[in-house]
Amino acid sequence: MRSLVVVFACLGLAFAQEEPVPEVDAVISDRLAKLPEPVAPLMPKGIVMAINASDPKAQQHVLDGVANLHGGWDFEAYRHFCAALKRDPECLMAHWGVVMALIDPEPDLLDERTAALRRMVVLVENEAGSELERSYAYAIAVFFHEGAAAASDAFRKVSKSFPNDPQLKLMAAAFGRSGYGDDGKANPDQETAETLLDEMLIRDPDHPVYLQAFLTIRAEAPDLRGDLARARRLAELAPGYAPFMHLLGHYELRTGHPAQAVEAFSRAGEAYAKWMKETGLGHADCPGWVKSECYRAAALAAKGDYANALAVAKSVAAIKVPPERAASEGGQLLLWEGRTLSARLLMRRSLPGDTALALASLPKPEDQKAFGKRTHAIWMYQGLAIVLEARKALEEGRPDDARKIAEALTLHGEQMAKTREAASADGERSAWIRAFVALEVLASELRGAIAMGGPKDGMGSAFNWYRAALDRQGPASMLMPPTVLLPMQARLAEFYLAQGDAKAAVDILIKAQGLHTNDVEILTRLQTALAKAGQPVQAKEVGREIEKLKSE
Repeated sequence: MRSLVVVFACLGLAFAQEEPVPEVDAVISDRLAKLPEPVAPLMPKGIVMAINASDPKAQQHVLDGVANLHGGWDFEAYRHFCAALKRDPECLMAHWGVVMALIDPEPDLLDERTAALRRMVVLVENEAGSELERSYAYAIAVFFHEGAAAASDAFRKVSKSFPNDPQLKLMAAAFGRSGYGDDGKANPDQETAETLLDEMLIRDPDHPVYLQAFLTIRAEAPDLRGDLARARRLAELAPGYAPFMHLLGHYELRTGHPAQAVEAFSRAGEAYAKWMKETGLGHADCPGWVKSECYRAAALAAKGDYANALAVAKSVAAIKVPPERAASEGGQLLLWEGRTLSARLLMRRSLPGDTALALASLPKPEDQKAFGKRTHAIWMYQGLAIVLEARKALEEGRPDDARKIAEALTLHGEQMAKTREAASADGERSAWIRAFVALEVLASELRGAIAMGGPKDGMGSAFNWYRAALDRQGPASMLMPPTVLLPMQARLAEFYLAQGDAKAAVDILIKAQGLHTNDVEILTRLQTALAKAGQPVQAKEVGREIEKLKSE
C-alpha cells in the first residue's frame, strides 16, 4: 500500500530522527502508577477482533479498551490499553488504542500520546501486527497528517478490503460526521455517517456499541424524538455503564422528559462516583461525573425545581481543584462550568433577589490567586459579574449606569478575545469558546433589557438584540447543557407581550417548544401569552402541564 508508506514517511519526518524511540514506559502516565488493574466495562458485548499480542490478558485489555473507546470513556480506555502494553510492549493495537484515547489529550498526556504515535510508526515499519492492524494504524496516521475527513475516507477504504470488520465502519462514521446546517438538516457527510450506522443497527439492533455510535453522532440534531427509543434501549442493555446513562439523560431532556433526564443523570453520577471510589481517583480524572451533575442541575431547572438544581450546583462548586490539576478535563469543567453553575441557574430564574445571589455565588478573586496562569476561567467569572452588575443597575432604576456597565462588557469581550490562542495552547480551547459565546449571548440579552427599560420610542431595538442573542445561542453541544440556560425565545416573547402582540408571543413560544420541549420557563410564558391572546382554555391546559411537570 503505497499511500501507507507515504503517510508514515511523513509522520516519521515529524519526529526528530536523531532521537531514540521512546520506551513503552513513556506511553504510560504516572497517574496510572498506583491504580488497580482496570476491570471489564459493564456492557453485554463490544467489538470482536483478533488482537496480535503475546499475552491473552493483553488481548482482552485491548478489546476492553476498544469497548470503552466506543462507549465514550476515553480515560478508562487509556487505562486498558496501558494495561495491555505492560503485558506486551510490542502490541500494535494497544498503541493504536492509546493514540485514539488521547486523540484530544489533556496537556499533561500529550507526551504520552506522542510517544505512542512514535512507537506505533516504528512498529508498522517493522511490520508488527496483522495487515488489518497495520491498516488501523495507517488510518489514524492519516488523521494526524490530513485531518478527520481524510481519516474517514481511509477507514472506509480499508473497510472495503475487510468488509467483515464492523469497527472500520464505526470509525469511518465517527471521523466523517459533519453536523447540521443552519436549517437543521444533516450535512452530506453527516447523512452518510448516520445512514451507515443505521444500516448496522438494522442488522443488529441491540448492539450497544452500534447504538452508542449512532446516538452520539445524532446528539446535536434539532429533533431527537425518533431516537429516544434507541437511547432507552441502550440504557436497558447496559444500566451500569455511566456514559450510556448520561447519553440517555441528554435524549430524555432534549425530547421533553426532564424528570426522566434527572433520573438518568443521577444514575450516571452514581456510577461515576462508584468508579472514583474503586480507583481512588478524584473529580479531576472523572469529567463524566462533572458533566452529569451539571446536566442534572439543568434538567431540574427545566422542570422548575430550582431548589434542588441550586443544591446540586452548590455541591459541585464546593469541590476543590488542586491548582496543578486545573488543566485536566475534570478540573476545567469544575472551574468553567461548576464554579459558574449557580450564577447561571439564578440568571435563568431571574426572580427578585436572584441577581444579588448570583453575584455572591461567583468565585472570589482571592480564591483564584492559587491558580495563577493555569486557567483562563477568570475571564468567564468577570464577564458574568459585569452582566450581573448591569442587571442590578436596571433593577435599581439606574439605566444610565447599566449602559455604562454594558460598555465595560464590550471592552471585556475585546480583551478576552485576545486570549483565545493562549487558552488553546493551554488546552482550554473548548471551555474558552463555550464561555465566550455565552458572554456574547448575555451581552445581547443585556442590551435588549436596557432597551426594554428605556423610552418607548427606543424599545423596538430590543427585538434586534434579543434576536441576536437567540441566533448566537445555538443548541446543546458536546453532550452538555447550554452555557446560557434560559432559551432566548423567552426574551423575545416578553418583548412581544410588552408591545401588546400576544399572538406573536404565542407563535415564538410554540416554536420554542419544538427545541426546548417542556421547559417550564417557556411554558410559563406561553400560559401568560395564551391568556392575553384570548385563549383561556389553552392557557389552562398549559397550566396543567406546568403543574404536572413540577410534580414529577
